[in-house]
Amino acid sequence: MSMQFATRRYRRTAFVARLRRFLASVGSGTISGLQRLLLYLSLAATVLVVALRRSTWAPPVRAEFRRLLDQVAVRSLATTAATGLLVGFALVSQAVYWLAQTGTTGLVGPVIVVLLVRELVPILVGLILFGRSGTATLIELGEAHTRGWLRLFEIQGLDPLAMLVMPRAIAFALGSFCVATTLLLSTLLTGYVMAHALGLISYSIQDFRDLVLRAMDPSDFVIPPLKCLTIGFAVALSCCATGLGRHDEGDELQRLVPRGFVRSALAIFAVNGFFDLAI
Repeated sequence: MSMQFATRRYRRTAFVARLRRFLASVGSGTISGLQRLLLYLSLAATVLVVALRRSTWAPPVRAEFRRLLDQVAVRSLATTAATGLLVGFALVSQAVYWLAQTGTTGLVGPVIVVLLVRELVPILVGLILFGRSGTATLIELGEAHTRGWLRLFEIQGLDPLAMLVMPRAIAFALGSFCVATTLLLSTLLTGYVMAHALGLISYSIQDFRDLVLRAMDPSDFVIPPLKCLTIGFAVALSCCATGLGRHDEGDELQRLVPRGFVRSALAIFAVNGFFDLAI
């Protein structure tokens, strides 16, 4: 009896110890995640406050902002248009095809608005921004500490936040609207051309445009653009925070890209989910 009692007591003690270790790991992970979230939100608020100051926009900052806006909005047009062609062929034409098969072509407008305008375009915009400009930001800012750029900015009296982070955040946000517009137009045009060529629809492109516009609510002219702006801002902050988080050369530069992708993807889906739940 004493041996069985000792065995049961040992098992109970071991179970309690494992449970404590599990709860400790969950608690530490939760606290660490909340700390990172709060730091991320504080960085976002600081960037917005700095951007609203007129004194921030010195000539070097304006030049950096123009360079980044050109990189985000202009140099990515070819990639955006190609993505729109693929999405238009794969999504819009297929949606029209299956709606035609079921005899519900009248739902083409609502289906396109729900799938494309409200959901898919903002997510694709975030991924395009990361692939085209976010990786460059990760590599550039990943060397800021190791090569002494931040120290050089401080010696010259330049604010690293205003010089490195703020222009990228605003350029990504404004550029996301341009990318979203190009992506949406190229997708709809490709989808219409494919569906018309296959004989799935017989009306003109003006009627197709009116069909999509009539399916849109007034909020669809505000919420999706605002979602794209926020996603662009969030992707920029994720890339900047990840790049500037590299403090020593022991942390390999190649690791920043997958790390930044995961954080940017989480930011994209978090913003998209927040808008879907809030609206």
